Amino acid sequence: MGAAAFQAHPYRQPIIGWMTDIERLTREDLVRYYNTYYVPNNAILIVVGDFKSTELLPKIRHHFGPIPRAADPPAVRSIEPEQRGERRVLLKKEAELPFVFMGYHVPNLKHPDNFALEVLAYILSGGKSARIYKSVVYEQQLALFAGGGYDRESLDPNLFPLYASVMPGKTAEKVEQALTTEIERVKNELVSDRELQKAKNQIEAGFLFGQDSIFTLARVLAEYEIVANWRAWDAYLPGIRAVTAADLQRVAKAYLTPDNRTVAVLIPTKSKP
Repeated sequence: MGAAAFQAHPYRQPIIGWMTDIERLTREDLVRYYNTYYVPNNAILIVVGDFKSTELLPKIRHHFGPIPRAADPPAVRSIEPEQRGERRVLLKKEAELPFVFMGYHVPNLKHPDNFALEVLAYILSGGKSARIYKSVVYEQQLALFAGGGYDRESLDPNLFPLYASVMPGKTAEKVEQALTTEIERVKNELVSDRELQKAKNQIEAGFLFGQDSIFTLARVLAEYEIVANWRAWDAYLPGIRAVTAADLQRVAKAYLTPDNRTVAVLIPTKSKP
């Protein structure tokens, strides 16, 4: 789906490359990549915990200061053009059950709509009590599991994905229709105050509990610094708390449109003898 959703941006490539890329990698390729990107001027050092800056900074300078700066790694120059029509991928492969995956182009955390998209993701797919799981898995019993998400911390604008594994005896077409119905519902009906507050409570709880782990806190600060600025972390909870039901409806209408969608369907085939 990623290869179909992105025509220009490197996000169309798998993280570690296609299998043919991996099979043809040489030691020289790996060394060249390492020397290009694993350099001090392409690194961010995050320190979290109980320490004194006056004692820690000299140690950091001692261990990292002698490492020479290298040429700045090449920047990603491709900007993904606006999608102007639905794209579809049908993959026939050995598998037990069909799978439906759809993605919509959305902005990242540098755009003010990111807070509403974050809440919308929780409304639709934030666990087993969210709309998609409740409708497609529990009520209609069309899928074994279903979900989605929103990767707001990606360096460039990415996708708002929704997916479901088709229940035995059901069809991918029915599952796709059920997912689409939930999307249209948030466009046409305002989310209730109770459901909106529930999503906000879940997000805030996850945000605060995540700070119990110094590793998680360090990772989040690093991601913010890479994408925008680590200080943007302070704007997260106020931004989430300010989201309204009208905001959810607005971003759903703006981004979750058929022309902005890529749909990928796995069609199982029989195993070869």
